[in-house]
Amino acid sequence: MKISLVRCPCINLPYPPPIGLAYISSSLKAAGHEVFIFDLNVEFFHHAKVEDREKWVTSDVNSLIALAESINYKYEELVDHYIRKILDTQAEIIGFSVWNTNSLFSLRLAEEIKRRDKNRFVVFGGPECFPRWSGMFLIQNEAVDAVVYGEGEETLKEISSSLEKSGKVEFPQGSIIRKGSKEIDCGPRRPIEDLNALPFPDFTDFPMDKYLTHHLPIVFSRGCPRKCSYCSTPGTTPGYRWRHAKGIFEEIKSQLQKHPDKVGFDLYSPALNSNIEELSKLCDFILQDKMKFGWSGFAIIDPGMKSDLLKKMRKAGCSGLNFGIESGSQKIINRMRKGFRIEDAERLIRDAHNAEMETVVNFIIGFPDETEGDFQETMEFISRNSDYISFIGSMALCWIEPYIYIFDHPDEFDIILGHHPMHWHSRDGKNDLQIRQDRKKRFEEFVSSLGKEITFPKPV
Repeated sequence: MKISLVRCPCINLPYPPPIGLAYISSSLKAAGHEVFIFDLNVEFFHHAKVEDREKWVTSDVNSLIALAESINYKYEELVDHYIRKILDTQAEIIGFSVWNTNSLFSLRLAEEIKRRDKNRFVVFGGPECFPRWSGMFLIQNEAVDAVVYGEGEETLKEISSSLEKSGKVEFPQGSIIRKGSKEIDCGPRRPIEDLNALPFPDFTDFPMDKYLTHHLPIVFSRGCPRKCSYCSTPGTTPGYRWRHAKGIFEEIKSQLQKHPDKVGFDLYSPALNSNIEELSKLCDFILQDKMKFGWSGFAIIDPGMKSDLLKKMRKAGCSGLNFGIESGSQKIINRMRKGFRIEDAERLIRDAHNAEMETVVNFIIGFPDETEGDFQETMEFISRNSDYISFIGSMALCWIEPYIYIFDHPDEFDIILGHHPMHWHSRDGKNDLQIRQDRKKRFEEFVSSLGKEITFPKPV
């Protein structure tokens, strides 16, 4: 069966090839299907005017949604060109990778595809497709035949096989379908237990020359061993699973052989050090093979990360670690259920810096229960460790939405939820959006006074 996979504008960071679609592609090919890739996010980025490209590189959701809306109408001829290219593949299934910032663009493209050929089976999948986010809304659009949520490899293979055999789809787990006038959630699919059995992500059909980076994405694990109360990962990706070091190493060798112009990897997992034993083994494989490439990624604060391991990681090419510190207050760290002590965080940041790694730290402003005193403790944390912090990676206001523990337990945190993830407030009125925005402004001014940047990664 022929299948086209499409990613529409506008998703931030238009330059790394999307590893999710690469995994879907390799799984479908392994099942005998022919796959076509259309990363319109990067294609439109290169066709866009300079003023539009500059707007692309941001983490602000509303700005990206507005940009996608603008591009949809500003580049109508380009939209038509790619619709024709997608249809020309004769793909029976057209799958869209849907995020909150490109969902409307994806719907418009799907509607036009269906208008031109109603027999194409349109599947929406991706982060925005969970039932409690936009999944139940998306399936109501007649241009969408099925919505896939969670890990999509097995679900999309089941849909493809069913259509190939019988021409219809019967309640595949991990999907939302429409039967007559009803939208039916078929229930979540069990997470893939053995990640080592998955074929390596396939980037061969992506426009590799258009990604403005010399790094490829890579996944060490899925899910997370931590259950932070502000994070959606435990709700959307249950079950922590780690790949074996040998398999990761073989993937690295394979990708570098296929893409010799790439010189490194960026980790797309919650934490590269969530299994310290396998991480150490991976470093051994790299050092024994005398491979030379760079890699970096997010890391959790784990007291088991000793200076010797950090030095070995640096020798094996690890150039930087991105730590989700989130607060300098131990009280708030405990309420976040992050599972570390402030002194462990300080030691790990300093050890990573002394191992000649770039150290990036991230913070959340205005967590429930955060007082002015807690906020000041965060600033004191930054001040104490300023010499060991390369820069602040992100500084986000606390966002509360479905699949987050706080959302389902507001009374435990003494808050009242609003109609938007940003519009919650504490019952005592001491923590609301205005207070959080004021702290954000003061945080930015304070960090600037230390000569540090709050920076969003930009293309090289």
